[in-house]
Amino acid sequence: MNADVILKKKEDAVSPVIGVMLMLVVTIVIAAVVAAFAGGLATETESAPVAVLDADVYEGAKKVVLRSLSGDNLDLSATSLKVLTLDGNLLAEKYGIGSGYLTPGMTNTVTFDSDVFDAGKYVEVSVVVDGKHIVLTKEVLVKA
Repeated sequence: MNADVILKKKEDAVSPVIGVMLMLVVTIVIAAVVAAFAGGLATETESAPVAVLDADVYEGAKKVVLRSLSGDNLDLSATSLKVLTLDGNLLAEKYGIGSGYLTPGMTNTVTFDSDVFDAGKYVEVSVVVDGKHIVLTKEVLVKA
């Protein structure tokens, strides 16, 4: 063997390890950002109002009286009221049933122009807030 041959050691192993670690960290950060947007963490969601209501329907006065028993305040200008027969036929409907808010302990009276209610029959009263949140669906006996 030739004594002039000198074997060299490679000492550059630290640099590839740091490079791989940096690539992993960047990949994980990008994946976390994509997952946050895809999962909806970056968007705000609106919660549905929660309220306990009661309703009475009167034939002669052509009105529906809503009472808020508890829960959230309801914006009456963004609230609609539907009165249907039990088989789903629409009897009366009104959008924006008042001004202000219906708060627990208060009542709101909604009047209609036509004679659509028959005393002694059951109807379904439906209250919808913002066109998408159903707050009340209840069968009610129409009073004289």
